[in-house]
Amino acid sequence: MNGRFPNLAGADATLAPLLIALAAGAAALASPAASVLVLAALTARVLVRGASFRVEVMSLVGPAFASLMLGAFVGLAAGVGLLFVWRLIADTRWSARQAARLALTDGAPAEATPRALAHVWLTPLYGLAIVAYTAPHLIAGLPLDLPHVPIWVPLAGGGTAAVAFIDWALKRAADWRLGELAAAPAAHLLAHHALFLFAFGLTLDVSAGVVALIAWRLAHAAPAPQASFTAVP
Repeated sequence: MNGRFPNLAGADATLAPLLIALAAGAAALASPAASVLVLAALTARVLVRGASFRVEVMSLVGPAFASLMLGAFVGLAAGVGLLFVWRLIADTRWSARQAARLALTDGAPAEATPRALAHVWLTPLYGLAIVAYTAPHLIAGLPLDLPHVPIWVPLAGGGTAAVAFIDWALKRAADWRLGELAAAPAAHLLAHHALFLFAFGLTLDVSAGVVALIAWRLAHAAPAPQASFTAVP
């Protein structure tokens, strides 16, 4: 067998943000006030460490204006729902770009193509279908509403997402068996699916899901320093 042993160094950086996001989401389920403190602490950590976390103000103008217009003519709940959908799409797009970057860094360009990353969108879309089916909701005390969908929409979305995930997982298992696994993008995508499933597919608390996603992004913006075992003379 001429394969190489997978490099697990990049995969380690995925575990901490995932655990932080899940802990923040769990805190939001138990106490909304505690989740606010968690997000404040993560934001302070990003600012103190001077991490490269940019807020693209111009990209906010369009969704904010559309939400205001929809809220004015349809209702506040519809405007908040539009912001939720926009945020879900933005976080999914960021995650796909992160996976592509990690794949290129790990020398696996075939895993960075749009076709290879199509499965990234299916779990978030399943979560969106669940939120729409169970709407209306409250998010941070604000009403959130989406067009109600029939039960077959989340069922079909969940089945499609499951098939795509299993196909991706089998391919990564084959790569691991051959010693050709690009560990960093695989770990990131596994965390991606787990987080979106937890946030919107398994729980009915949309606020907790949003808190988990915000914590995930903040944790990635200021990653924990990697431990070094190199002897220093």
